Amino acid sequence: MLTMFEYGGIYLRPLEEKDLEKIRKTRNDPSTWMNLTDIDLIDSQSQKDWFKTLSRQRKSKRFYAVCSGKDRFVGLVRMDEFDWVNRSVRVGCDVAKSLRGKGYGSKIMEMVSQYGFRYLNMHRLWLLVLDFNSAARRVYEKSGFRVEGRYRKAIYRSGKYHDYIIMSLLKEEWKG
Repeated sequence: MLTMFEYGGIYLRPLEEKDLEKIRKTRNDPSTWMNLTDIDLIDSQSQKDWFKTLSRQRKSKRFYAVCSGKDRFVGLVRMDEFDWVNRSVRVGCDVAKSLRGKGYGSKIMEMVSQYGFRYLNMHRLWLLVLDFNSAARRVYEKSGFRVEGRYRKAIYRSGKYHDYIIMSLLKEEWKG
């Protein structure tokens, strides 16, 4: 197993085909897709097609499996919208539904911060979170991310428009 980066008992590794069904199951759960921009459910063929495109997108998008122990799937990390000139990248993660509320989100965000600041030499990490996703917002705030703005009434869910909140963490603000 190729381990890329470790922190607090979890680690990042490149995605493998064996992860696809776990990712699809997490992504298709309403508790996940309700908090994303794209709410389309994903079938297994679409998931395989997406996986095949990843190597061509390496410079603009990166996806990693988050695991614990002996390759136990914990979730997925995404990094995209790389701005190499200004040293900024958008980050995000999904934790498997059965593992939520157990501290994995905070560990993942700390690991992503270490990887982004210490290894990719980023100056700014940023993310988007829906205004009603209070659990994720708590994790991000605990990790040092600050609200810097919002896309007003940008996402439609359950008969109502919601704000997409922009949060960021600068290297000098990071406690790592």
